[in-house]
Amino acid sequence: MTAPLLARPGVWLVASAALGRPVAAGENPHICGTTVWETASGQPYRYAKRDCPACPQTASTGGRT
Repeated sequence: MTAPLLARPGVWLVASAALGRPVAAGENPHICGTTVWETASGQPYRYAKRDCPACPQTASTGGRT
């Protein structure tokens, strides 16, 4: 029996949900520009470069661009 996606160690949870596939911790996926729907309100959310683990972040903004 395989563990559910969210219960697996070493999986990027947000990237996996945004990309619709399991994303291993060793990957550095681009999720910028991906749109997902917030579950409580049903509102769409589009990931920006600041949300993306693969995009460079700036130190002057606390890791956010």
